Amino acid sequence: MSEGEPLSGFYKTRDEYWSNANRAIAAGEHRKASELMWGAVTQQLKVLAATHNIVITSHRQFFDFLRQYAAETRDASLYEEFVSLNALHSNFYDEIIPTDTFPFFYLKATGYIGQLERLHRRAGK
Repeated sequence: MSEGEPLSGFYKTRDEYWSNANRAIAAGEHRKASELMWGAVTQQLKVLAATHNIVITSHRQFFDFLRQYAAETRDASLYEEFVSLNALHSNFYDEIIPTDTFPFFYLKATGYIGQLERLHRRAGK
């Protein structure tokens, strides 16, 4: 398997999750959309981790990788934003995000995915 193949799989899954999240939002299913958005964020994070030869296989590893990466890059906001976006994952189980606040999380997730993508591209991979 070539180096680009795993990344293309992450991108494909990310895009499928995001597309399904948009369909769930249109249907008013915010709990379902939350988990799909979280999945899209984590797929993009897997791309960034792979850039550094790290394979993430558990929920905890997302946090561990990002904590270390944020410290190395001296950008604490990378970790803080991820922790904040974890509310999307929690929302699926506990419905903690009010409907009127959901658009804020949508925009936040969109921006965060873009930020992770830019970091990946800067790494030259």
